[in-house]
Amino acid sequence: MRLRCPRLDFVPSTMIIRTFPGLLLWVLVFSVALFAAGRRIPEASAAMTSAIINLDREASVDLESPLHLAFLIEKEYGTREEELEWALDQRLSWGQITALAYIQATTGKSFAEMSRDNAQRDFWSYAEDAGMNCAKMAHSLDGFLKRVERERNSRIFNRLRVSRRVHPLPDLGSGFGLVQEGLDFHRVDSPRGPVKIHEVPGDLAKGEK
Repeated sequence: MRLRCPRLDFVPSTMIIRTFPGLLLWVLVFSVALFAAGRRIPEASAAMTSAIINLDREASVDLESPLHLAFLIEKEYGTREEELEWALDQRLSWGQITALAYIQATTGKSFAEMSRDNAQRDFWSYAEDAGMNCAKMAHSLDGFLKRVERERNSRIFNRLRVSRRVHPLPDLGSGFGLVQEGLDFHRVDSPRGPVKIHEVPGDLAKGEK
């Protein structure tokens, strides 16, 4: 028994000519979209990961570091204090908190909602699924890290400057102080030549000079 192929001569040739380019264009656009969605820029991804790790490190420099970091996050991303307290109760690191703060500033989602979606497992994928520009997020986190580092260096410099400050000695009055205002003790010349000593024989009696 021979199978006969179905005849396609009932389909107008003009319809095939018009449909094929459109189908090809749709397949091409769909493929490019899938490729772009799954493509991760290595440099930006590494910068994001490095910024999160280094922010964790900055928070452990001293006891004041977490307070300064929280202040900068509130100022930079408008994060509410309640969100920071919730994140600390969940034992999230400061690098993760900063990433969540950026995503919240962009999407408006709460920390709790993002945590339920396990955003901290892969911030790049989560931000990408939310329609965010991941490269821009990586650049922002890296810039925020540099700001935190500058603030830390300024605090260290200020502490050193205060600890090494020399307080001026009090003035003894009439402009004569211990800061060599009227007399330079280093330039007092020693007497020249031998000092003549008069010897008196015997002991001096009481009352004699």
